[in-house]
Amino acid sequence: MKTLIRQWVRGIVVALASMAVYAIALGCFISLMLLVISMEEGGDNLTGSTVPLTQAIVLLSEGSGFETDSITLTIVPLLLTFMLVWLIDSIAVRLKAVGIQEFTAGLLAWLIINQLFRQSLNGGLVDAQWLTLCKAGLIYALGYAVATLFHTDVLSTLNKQLHRLLSDQSVRCIKLGVMLGALILGLYLLAGLITVIIWIVLNHDAVVSIYEMSGMENGSRVLTTIAMIIWLPNVMIWAISWLFGAGFAIGDLANFTLWVGQSNSLPAVPAFGIFPEPVASDLWRTVAMVTPFAIAVVTGLLVLFLPQGFRYRPMKARDARIRSAMIFDLLYPAVAFSISAVLVSLGSTLLFALSNGSLGKHRLAHVGVDVMVSTRTVGHPTALGLATAWLVALIGTALVFSIFWIVGKTKSSNTTVHTARSTASKPQSDVSQSQEPKEEQG
Repeated sequence: MKTLIRQWVRGIVVALASMAVYAIALGCFISLMLLVISMEEGGDNLTGSTVPLTQAIVLLSEGSGFETDSITLTIVPLLLTFMLVWLIDSIAVRLKAVGIQEFTAGLLAWLIINQLFRQSLNGGLVDAQWLTLCKAGLIYALGYAVATLFHTDVLSTLNKQLHRLLSDQSVRCIKLGVMLGALILGLYLLAGLITVIIWIVLNHDAVVSIYEMSGMENGSRVLTTIAMIIWLPNVMIWAISWLFGAGFAIGDLANFTLWVGQSNSLPAVPAFGIFPEPVASDLWRTVAMVTPFAIAVVTGLLVLFLPQGFRYRPMKARDARIRSAMIFDLLYPAVAFSISAVLVSLGSTLLFALSNGSLGKHRLAHVGVDVMVSTRTVGHPTALGLATAWLVALIGTALVFSIFWIVGKTKSSNTTVHTARSTASKPQSDVSQSQEPKEEQG
């Protein structure tokens, strides 16, 4: 009984500590930003709004948007969401509270805290009560899932079960497929980050002009810019869609693609100033759209041929004894590439869906990407690139086999001709040898 009580206490402490660290740090920054804005811009003291704004941002980072008389905000700040999941994971591991009892107690405490936040806001949230609590519980469960997977023996147990059910090569195939899919998604996100950095470098003057039009001083500009970083992952995901040809939209007011960069009466939000102009060069547009295909081909070839991957060697085709076995060696990469393609499609669909939201009820009701179009833009080149990498290995094997088969046939024909010539010359020598004794007898 005492053990059970300690487990429940540790679980409650995990929830309370995670929310305390997260909310206090977020509230301190919001308070500082509001204080600086109040001092520089004048007017009423805005720091009185720190607590309700902090509570609203906490719920927003868990997926529950809010609305006021002038704005509706449902774009989840994914950077804060990732930080919250990581914080829950870290505190649960530090307190050694990763069991099912700790999770249950912590989840109940977490839901109670979020319900108190919701009640203190006196309405204004877009989602219903049950949906807000479901989203909050999902975030807490994700934090515990990360802690359980990477800091317990769950993965090792799963690995043992897989080895018990499947062959070692099959398990290796599944692992490489999952790792390759994660690697490709990571490289796509890196490409999105690089694209956003290029946007910032090219369009920083537009951001400065928006700040100047709003009359903000330097301190307010700095803190506002830092505050907008919480939506950096969202913009990175939109940049992936833009880079690969699908584009994104800011409601009905603006549409950004490689060919179009038009906007009409966008709100004076400094972050909107970094959004790109259309790309004038056909060459650069082609390079951008070929990027997912090239990444998939290169990573697929590396997984095929590197020692850490499948260690496939087409030169082995010259050995006639293992040529049939090489056909089966190519089946495992085909399965791994299929797993990777499916994971990339599912992962990109989830990321695109999470990055979207709204800034209003009418013309700004949808901000972000078209999920299905963007998923096709990412998924199809990825699958095609992985298939190309596999075909390169297959063609290489066929070429090596053909070359050595031709060489073998050539050697065989040369040996046959040489034997025939030797056989043809041998009777003549025998005849000359048989005539020599007769001449001696004469």
